[in-house]
Amino acid sequence: MQEEIVIRAKNGDRDAINTLINNHKNMAYSIALKYLRQKADAEDVVQNSFIIVLNAIKNFRSESKFSTWLYKIVYHECLKELKRQQKNPERVSETMHESAADETVYSETKNIEIKKLLASLQPKEYTIISLFYLKEKSINEIIKITGFSKSNVKVILHRARTKMKETVTIEGYQYER
Repeated sequence: MQEEIVIRAKNGDRDAINTLINNHKNMAYSIALKYLRQKADAEDVVQNSFIIVLNAIKNFRSESKFSTWLYKIVYHECLKELKRQQKNPERVSETMHESAADETVYSETKNIEIKKLLASLQPKEYTIISLFYLKEKSINEIIKITGFSKSNVKVILHRARTKMKETVTIEGYQYER
């Protein structure tokens, strides 16, 4: 089904393109928000990422899943934006003083405890946990998206799990594997 939509999108079908955007916009935004911590910046990065996708969709070779390709673009656009912000110290200062309301990391998640757990993670940890568990990406797909080594992905995944376990224990919940 997804492959058919991608093929139609590559052929210029606007409905297929809209379907791809709608299917992936929440996760793309979630990743961008965790890295950039500002709603406006995250929205801009996601919008830029989708513009890149729209301009390059005809060249998509289907060597990986569409979502892997898209999330890799979002990830790299986030890194570019962070570099740009570092050149502008006022912008970095604004990011550091954001309100707690901007800490919502995954809009589809209704459970407050899960939001707390995800919010406690660093951006790299969040990205890998989200891709692995929420988007059910394989380690190899995560490697393609992030450019991290296999061992690095596994270490970050382990650390994120451990951090989440510790957070649950601290909060007084029983952790189950």
